[in-house]
Amino acid sequence: MPGAGDAFRALPCGLAAPVYAMAPMVKQSDRAFRALVRAHGCTLCYTEMFMADQFAADASYRCRALGSGVEASDRPLFVQFAANDPQTLRQAALAAQAMGADGVDINLGCPQRRAREGRYGAWLANEELSWPCVAEMVRVCTKCPELRIPVTCKIRLQHTLSGTIKFASLLEEAGCALLTIHGRKLIVGKSKAREGPADLGAVASVRAALRRMPVLTNGNVRSPWDVVRNLEQTRCEGIMCAEQLLKDPALFERAAALGRGEGLRREPRAEELVDEYLGYCCDFDGEDDAHCFSTWGASNGHVIREHVGRMRSELGPASYALESLPPTRSKKRALEEAPAEDDLNQPS
Repeated sequence: MPGAGDAFRALPCGLAAPVYAMAPMVKQSDRAFRALVRAHGCTLCYTEMFMADQFAADASYRCRALGSGVEASDRPLFVQFAANDPQTLRQAALAAQAMGADGVDINLGCPQRRAREGRYGAWLANEELSWPCVAEMVRVCTKCPELRIPVTCKIRLQHTLSGTIKFASLLEEAGCALLTIHGRKLIVGKSKAREGPADLGAVASVRAALRRMPVLTNGNVRSPWDVVRNLEQTRCEGIMCAEQLLKDPALFERAAALGRGEGLRREPRAEELVDEYLGYCCDFDGEDDAHCFSTWGASNGHVIREHVGRMRSELGPASYALESLPPTRSKKRALEEAPAEDDLNQPS
């Protein structure tokens, strides 16, 4: 975390550093799961990725996405959009604001084929020739007098560190209120979205090069200790997590306790978290698909089963007892081969 002379930067929406953010995850950022992670230390939630053009034009799509609107208990909530047109994004952002969203986030990190075909996500950000379009999306929204909520972005590392700093600085100048950096590059021609561990040193360098924009770090989290180390190494204003938060929805609660010097909290255990999640599913009518958990064609039952399966993973809370052991080849191999954080932000 920032030390003397390197204070935390001002955050939007009254957020306080360190921010503990749940990543936007297609088919996994449902209302019930957001309630669960908020109950265990998460201070900022993102929706799954929505298509800006559909959200702007289709009231039924907006209803599937956010129901009748964002409830007070589900705030702060940032709505993430896939977009490549400034005016369409502005219209979608205004519609999200009208439904109670606290911010809108532009997806500039999605590595999947669908994003390549639709020209959004990491594929839009991958070529410098597209950066003016990206900056204009941010600028059009931030200059819109009717739009009062902040615009944020989630990116990957670019081809070079200097390129990433240039791109991030462009977003800062355009008015981006908060930047999340996933510490891996887009691997063109590869079947997987990641190769090796995230480069947290690069994330730290980008954050240090920016003048005022706060940054969330993303990548390399497999335990509560990783959350603490990641924040210390990058000096960012907060951290965004996906994969390990799905396995342990109390991840941030445990990490915050470690940061206060309280030691590892063993409770709640996996089955307790499963029971709590299922309770929230009942609260939000998860048995009725009319109360939509995802806009990406997954039934509520599918979403719930996926969550329960991940929470019962052997890599959840029960695995933390191994943290004190010296790294082994198998442990390192597991880190390399575990699913990428950004894999969860895609339609399958």
